[in-house]
Amino acid sequence: MSVKNNFKHYVLIGPSGKQAGRKDQHKIALQLAAIDLTKKSHGGGIINGLLPRTAKEKKILDDLTFKGYTFKEVKKRKTFRSEVRNAIKSDILIAQLAVRYERERGSSRKAMAAVKEDFSLWVCNKLLDKQMNVIKKIIKSAHPELLNMTQPDWWKKQLNQRCKK
Repeated sequence: MSVKNNFKHYVLIGPSGKQAGRKDQHKIALQLAAIDLTKKSHGGGIINGLLPRTAKEKKILDDLTFKGYTFKEVKKRKTFRSEVRNAIKSDILIAQLAVRYERERGSSRKAMAAVKEDFSLWVCNKLLDKQMNVIKKIIKSAHPELLNMTQPDWWKKQLNQRCKK
């Protein structure tokens, strides 16, 4: 059974016809799409929130449109890597795992202030267990693509990146 990917997003297309390599290309493409909708009298409401707000943003858009940049709606590729990246951002999953960790370790001060290494090692040990356990069930129901992520360093890196934000 294949699930059809209907997700689309806007990309910035350069004068050569290829996707632009700018860091802010998605934001600029959305702004150009919002301007286009406003010109076609489909603006207002949420669309107004996408329009450029500062003079600097307006100047950047004017410069890019003068150079021949446009926007295009394309299908969003669904890859395993993007699935995993989105899954690990799930606050609910991390909270459920943390509650289970605290229950299993007890309500000691050490468990409450667990280091990421201990937590990630605990998650991986639960995932490597041959029998089905509560942690596997939680992860399988939330994000099945994370069941194969059994490297403690990977989980620790993901937790560190969450803390940076």
